[in-house]
Amino acid sequence: MIEKYVNAEELKRLLQTLMVILGGLIIAGLFASIVVPGLRNANKPPTPTAVRPVVGQTGWLDPAEFTPQRGRIIPPVDPQILLVSSPELQEQGRVLYEQNCLACHGELGQGDGPAASTMNPRPRNLAVADGWVNGYGLAGIYKTLSEGISGTSMNAFDYLSKKDRMALGHHVQSLGEFPHDTDEPQAVEALSVELASPGEKTSNKIPVSMAMAKLENEFTAVASLDLDPMRENPGAAILRRITVDPARAAQILAASTAWRADERELAATVLADSPANGFSVDAATLSASEWKLLYGELLERLETE
Repeated sequence: MIEKYVNAEELKRLLQTLMVILGGLIIAGLFASIVVPGLRNANKPPTPTAVRPVVGQTGWLDPAEFTPQRGRIIPPVDPQILLVSSPELQEQGRVLYEQNCLACHGELGQGDGPAASTMNPRPRNLAVADGWVNGYGLAGIYKTLSEGISGTSMNAFDYLSKKDRMALGHHVQSLGEFPHDTDEPQAVEALSVELASPGEKTSNKIPVSMAMAKLENEFTAVASLDLDPMRENPGAAILRRITVDPARAAQILAASTAWRADERELAATVLADSPANGFSVDAATLSASEWKLLYGELLERLETE
C-alpha cells in the first residue's frame, strides 16, 4: 500500500535510512551496557583492604584462633636496656606494630591503614613531627600507649607488658626521619622508675571460640513456669494469678537462691522489679498465708524437677 505514496527508489532509501538508525541504536545500547560500566569501574576508588585478625593478637578475648595461654609473671627488667634502641627491641616492636597498629596507622606509619578511612579523627601520621599530644620522645610514646588519647580511636595498650610497650615505642620512632630525643630529664627519670618497678602479671588469654564454647556449656536453658490450670491446689492458683511472663519469672527464680530461704525472701524477690521480672504488681496484695502457700508450691516444684 505504501507504493501509492513513494516509488521503488524512495522506498529503498527509506529502508536504508531505517537500517542505519536501527544499527545506531544497537551500537548505542551495546556502548551503554558494556563500555560505560567499565569506565565507571576504572574510575572507582580502590576498595580498602580487609582488616584480618592477626594470630596471637593481644587481649584476654582474642578474635584469633590460637593456643590458650595462662597468665604469667614477668620479672622486672633493667630500665637502661629498654631506654636504648637495639636490634632485638626494634624487631620485637615491628612485630607488635604489625599486630596492633598497622590496620590504623599503615605500614609506614602515615595514618593510611586499611581501617583509617572509618575513623574520625583519622589516625596520626607517625612519620611527621607535628601535633603529637604527648610528644614523640620515648616517654611520651610510652604514655600514649599506656593511657590512649581521649576523644580519638587511639585506645590504651596497657595490656601489653612494659617491655612490649617500650619495643613498640622504639619502632614508632623509627618511622619518622626527624630527631626524637625531646624528653625532659624528669620524664625520662619517671619512666625509668616505672620500668624498674616489680614484675608484672599477665592475664589468661583465650580465643573467642573457646569462650563461646564455655558459655554454652555453662548456660542451661530454664523451662517456663508451668501454669497448667489443671493443677488445682491453692499454691498453683496463686502462681497463675501473679505470673504475667512465665519464661521471665522462671529465669528470675533460677538466677537467685535467696528466695529459697523462706516466704519473706520469696516476696522480696518477686516484688523487687515487677512486672519486668515476669510477676504481676498484684503480688503486693498477697497475704502472709498466701505467700506461704506460694513458697511451698515453688519448693515442691524444685524437688520434682
